[in-house]
Amino acid sequence: MSSIIKLFMVVFGIVLGVSLIGVPYFSSLFSLENKGEVKIKDQIIVVDIVNEPETRARGLSGRESLGVNEGMLFIFDSADYYPFWMKDMKFPIDIVWIADNRIVGFEERVSPEPGVPDRELKSYVPPEPIDKVLELAAGRVRLLRAEVGDAVRVRRLIAGGALLPSFEDFANALAEWRSLRTDVRVY
Repeated sequence: MSSIIKLFMVVFGIVLGVSLIGVPYFSSLFSLENKGEVKIKDQIIVVDIVNEPETRARGLSGRESLGVNEGMLFIFDSADYYPFWMKDMKFPIDIVWIADNRIVGFEERVSPEPGVPDRELKSYVPPEPIDKVLELAAGRVRLLRAEVGDAVRVRRLIAGGALLPSFEDFANALAEWRSLRTDVRVY
C-alpha cells in the first residue's frame, strides 16, 4: 500500500474515532446548557432554566409530566408582576414566586383548564414583584415544607451557560497539571 493510502486511513480512523466519542459527549453538554439546580431547605430540584421570551411563553406547555425533583425556573431581567396561566398544560403544578432569592408566595395544585379558550384562562399573579418563578409538580411545595421567606439558591449545571472552557482556562489547567506531575514527561 502506498504511504498516501496509509495516511488517509489513519486520518479517517482518527476522525471516525473522534466522531464516535465526541458527538455524544458534546450533545450531552448542549442538553445541559439550560439545566440548573434550585436548592430550597437543603433539597435540590433539577430545573430547566428559561430566560428567553419564547421559552418563557412556552413554559411547560405540552409536556406530559414532571418528576418529583424536577421543575422549570423562569428568570426575568427585572422584577415585576408577571402573570402565569395554564395554557396547554396536561398536569397540575405548584408555582413558587421568588424575589431576590427568597420565596415571596406560592400557588399550590394549580390545575390545567382543558377546553377553556385562552381569553378565559385564569391568570395567577405574584403577591409582589418577582424576578424568578419556579414551577414544580403539584404537591412538591408541601413536600419541601416551603414557606414565605425561605432562601432559594440557584446554580447552573454548566456555569454561565458556557459549554467548553476557554483556551486560557485549558492552558492554565494544563500548566497546573504539569507542575503537579513532575515525574511524568509531557511532550
